[in-house]
Amino acid sequence: MAKKEGFGVSPITNTIYYGTQDTEKHMWIGQKIDVTDDVIAAVYAWFMGNMEDSEGKKEEYQISYPSTEFELVMRRKKTENI
Repeated sequence: MAKKEGFGVSPITNTIYYGTQDTEKHMWIGQKIDVTDDVIAAVYAWFMGNMEDSEGKKEEYQISYPSTEFELVMRRKKTENI
């Protein structure tokens, strides 16, 4: 049995877990911890850190993951002046 400690997403609950996985059987073994909120908060903070660069504030920042047809985009909200 090959074991790997790390993150994974439950296809049933869409919950992000951290724990140990059996990489051959593609299943969790032992204890797993729900880290969904922490992971989303960390990624959000990471995106926020990339919204500013040496030229100032960016209006948008995007990344794509290899071998997928999707991209993640953070965009500044448009504010209306009253």
